[in-house]
Amino acid sequence: MEFIKTLYKLKSMSTSNSLFINPFSSKLAFEEKLFFWLRMGVLGCFVGHGFWGIVLKKGWLPFFKVFFINEPIAYNFMPLIGAMDILIGLTVFFYPNRVLLLWASFWTVFTALLRPSASMGMSEFFERAGNFGVPILFLLLYGFPVVGEKWWSKLKPLATLSLQQAYLVEWIPRLSLFSLLAGHGGLAVFMNHPGLIKNMTGIGLPMTGSNLQIFGMFEIVLAFLVLLRPRIPGLLIFICLYKLGFELLFPIVGTARDIFETIERMGDYVLPMILFEYYRSKYHSQFRHQAIVSKTR
Repeated sequence: MEFIKTLYKLKSMSTSNSLFINPFSSKLAFEEKLFFWLRMGVLGCFVGHGFWGIVLKKGWLPFFKVFFINEPIAYNFMPLIGAMDILIGLTVFFYPNRVLLLWASFWTVFTALLRPSASMGMSEFFERAGNFGVPILFLLLYGFPVVGEKWWSKLKPLATLSLQQAYLVEWIPRLSLFSLLAGHGGLAVFMNHPGLIKNMTGIGLPMTGSNLQIFGMFEIVLAFLVLLRPRIPGLLIFICLYKLGFELLFPIVGTARDIFETIERMGDYVLPMILFEYYRSKYHSQFRHQAIVSKTR
């Protein structure tokens, strides 16, 4: 009887090829949840970003000026870039492959670097680590194959994680969360960011003077906590909900279409969930035990 129960449990925890799952279900294996969260992170980022190209976002103009592209030509390029982003996001979700993940990793780093290049400050770059942290983790987990055709092969949930892969699953989200939280805090402490001030003031929390500094330092403290003590009970769930709540201020304070600002930052909510699930998985306890044993030898 115990043997049958064990087989049933293993079957229920096995991975499947289902595109749509309940990532909060305790019946699913960590590998399948990880695969879903990674696809969702890329999907949200690229669809959200692509939308702004389709609607010709004026805020993109400074990025084109970095390459000396004038306004009329920039507006011609915007919908093409937007359509490309949306197509890539959808394709990665339904048919993830290494070629698109390599492009997604490059594109998200490139677009994040455009912000300091357009004299918007380095905090703008670091704050977007949620955008590039997800595709970089996705790509590194599956590796760089030697055989050319495997670059286009459809990726599936990993059967199991190696020690190196588990290390990536823990540290890329930790470093990304540290970067995005510290970067966002830096927007308040060092730059008095007008968008941040607008959102907070819009819900009755005026961000002026010391209030802005306190808010920024709070996020920087959160950044160091997730970097140094990520297993503090409730910390990762709090960060996930906090980031989601803050980014929802865009449509609350602005217009309905500003929900795409919230969607674009999908990585900010996905990364703490990946880390949270990792610490609950067998891999963390297993590899932690191996590390302790190796130190005692």
